[in-house]
Amino acid sequence: MPADAAQFEWRVNRQLDDAPVIFLGLGPEPDKVPEWFDLPDDETFFYLESPDFIAQVEGWRERVPAHFAPMDPEAFTIAASSRAHVVRYLPVQKAFPSFYGPLTARLSLEDRQRPRLERTVWLPVGDDALLVEELARAFADAGWRVVRIDHESLGKHPGSTLPGYLQEGVPDLFFSVNFRGLDHFGLGQAILREAGAKVAVWMVDNPFHLLTGIKTEAWRELNLFVTDHSFIGPLIENGARRVTHLPLAASPALFESGGTLPDHAQGIEGGLIFVGRSRFPDRDKFFAGITVPEDAAALVVDASGPTRFDYHWWRDRLGVAPLWPGNAVRAVGAGAEFASGVWKRRCLNAVGRITIFGDDGWKDLDTPDADVRPVVDYYAHLPALYRAAGVVLNVTGMQLPAGLNQRNFDVWCAGGFLLTDTHPGLGIFPDELVEPIAYARPGEIHDLVIRHREETPEKRDLRRAWQDCIRRDHTYRNRVEAVLKALNL
Repeated sequence: MPADAAQFEWRVNRQLDDAPVIFLGLGPEPDKVPEWFDLPDDETFFYLESPDFIAQVEGWRERVPAHFAPMDPEAFTIAASSRAHVVRYLPVQKAFPSFYGPLTARLSLEDRQRPRLERTVWLPVGDDALLVEELARAFADAGWRVVRIDHESLGKHPGSTLPGYLQEGVPDLFFSVNFRGLDHFGLGQAILREAGAKVAVWMVDNPFHLLTGIKTEAWRELNLFVTDHSFIGPLIENGARRVTHLPLAASPALFESGGTLPDHAQGIEGGLIFVGRSRFPDRDKFFAGITVPEDAAALVVDASGPTRFDYHWWRDRLGVAPLWPGNAVRAVGAGAEFASGVWKRRCLNAVGRITIFGDDGWKDLDTPDADVRPVVDYYAHLPALYRAAGVVLNVTGMQLPAGLNQRNFDVWCAGGFLLTDTHPGLGIFPDELVEPIAYARPGEIHDLVIRHREETPEKRDLRRAWQDCIRRDHTYRNRVEAVLKALNL
């Protein structure tokens, strides 16, 4: 790391000229610091340094000037930082974020009383608005005040934006979806914790894909929620302290009624439809430079049995460990993504006549009976689509071995009828509801469609039973109640 005066940032206390000087990091040549800043040798200066940094610089302790005294990190409180001149050696701040994050957080917060915003939740939001409407309604229904905060400003500049928000008061809960609103180095998390807010992250997508962007060990201290219970064990093995299963759900306010059929969805009444993308956004960028091993790919392509070549199968096959830190886990994800594509195309090719609403990636299917149409708007069109179709097909990807997707809830909530592939995530539903609508092999789909295509009394009873189950146990209000219980709120 560079050793010169320009690498240090001074925060001078204008109210207390004779305040002590505290260094957050001295750099690799601590013996030169007094000369750089013309510091007298008859005055004591305090410093905090990452043990990991010290261990990597040979002879570092011997080079610390005699009039520099180490300080316990716990003694560097918000009050202590506000009564001192504080100097930060900038290169170590992001190199060792687990150590410096809490210190910088205390430095960012003024020593003042902040009102408590009781029963208030902050929801970081962005352009994609992933689950924001559903969660906002559910928290409000539970009697909570919801404040939406722009996630980009928080993620890019937490040290300047969060303290400003906290001036107005400290919420009981900061609830992030997929780490939205939290920076990669954990400073935002540390600021919220130091201010007294609980921080929780709902990992809706593959947890270890999300964690490739996290550079601090502090994620292990978060209250984590996962849509796929099969990741609880691996997360704990990698140091997570608190992980709770929280599946996706339905929002009756958004899906029970409303929605209109767009012009390009005409003629689907009573037919079989599938709605979904052929790949997730920026897939090629995320897996750039990764090649799926030919021998493993051949097993997937040649398989004829019910084996699901999911994320955990690929992890065992490739022997990737540990799953954090680093990007090695992306190789596991690339394998699971390859298997997802094979499985989805195999199912769509086997069903016969079907209308697909998605991207152009579906136009290369090996069947002339697939009518591929453009994507539809989630809130404006999907409820009407699900109600109009005779049967909606669900094909689950391999990234979340036991994870359900929105179709498992939305279709029933909207009054539609779903067929889905069998996998462990369906265990949250009663067996008597799952058995009539689930398939294990592509060859089983056609007969299921024939059996449920007509509007028979049996189909109506099964749809009604599914609707009752979803409305009773699987709404976002249910999920918010589970979050509040898990957090003792």
